[in-house]
Amino acid sequence: MLILPIESVLTRVEVDAIVGKYDPKTVIPAHYSLNGLTTNFSGLESADEWVNDQEKIHHADVRRLESADLTLNAAELKGSHHRVYYFGNHFEKK
Repeated sequence: MLILPIESVLTRVEVDAIVGKYDPKTVIPAHYSLNGLTTNFSGLESADEWVNDQEKIHHADVRRLESADLTLNAAELKGSHHRVYYFGNHFEKK
């Protein structure tokens, strides 16, 4: 599993190179702009476009999550290859 800063710290080319090198079962985008949480001054961008490209261009198995929770287990990951779990704009304020 790779958790990568998409569209902020790493460029798309860098992310694709890392995914290609390590060939993970799953990729989780992190450190991206969230509506209602991130300010315009943060410099962060949305990961939506990268996630869409993974689905359309790379034919990745993209799972758009409906909440800020994700629990993974070995059975669920069995047979997965570059599956993308995307939290989108879901976050929890505590």
